Amino acid sequence: MRAQWVSAGLAALRTGGAAAVRVERLAARLGITKGSFYWHFRNRDELLEALLEHWAREMTDAEFERIQAMRAALPERLQALAHDVLVKGMGRYDPAIRAWARTDRKAAGAVGQVDRRRVHALTQFFEEGGFSPAAARTRARLFYAFLLGEPQVRSPGREAGELERMVAILAYKD
Repeated sequence: MRAQWVSAGLAALRTGGAAAVRVERLAARLGITKGSFYWHFRNRDELLEALLEHWAREMTDAEFERIQAMRAALPERLQALAHDVLVKGMGRYDPAIRAWARTDRKAAGAVGQVDRRRVHALTQFFEEGGFSPAAARTRARLFYAFLLGEPQVRSPGREAGELERMVAILAYKD
């Protein structure tokens, strides 16, 4: 049941921001009593913390562990990650969490930690792909910026093969 509260909280955050994450609203959405909430959380702040923890664990740590376990070449790893983030929706909560982080210190701290972990993992992928540490970090930051920004600027009907060409450019080593 705790997972349902977290899932409902993330959905509310995504559609209405942190202000929409309200126990009464979530209970109504879940079709359960408000009292059920207190079996799983002490208060709303604990729920909000759980949202950040879930986002960091499932949308960062678990995803990068999966990509690392592929033991594939750099282009295939980047392609798999881009597909998960941009097509499967692994990045669907990022805009809402980043908006929340502009007004909340805890959320801002979590975003900073996640950003560092993501860039570090990407840097490792590029280093394993044969890039120097400096080049790997630069490419990691470019790829990360692409993943964060692409949903904001994507035009309907992306050209076939465009994502693959972007990944190939970043993974290219002369």
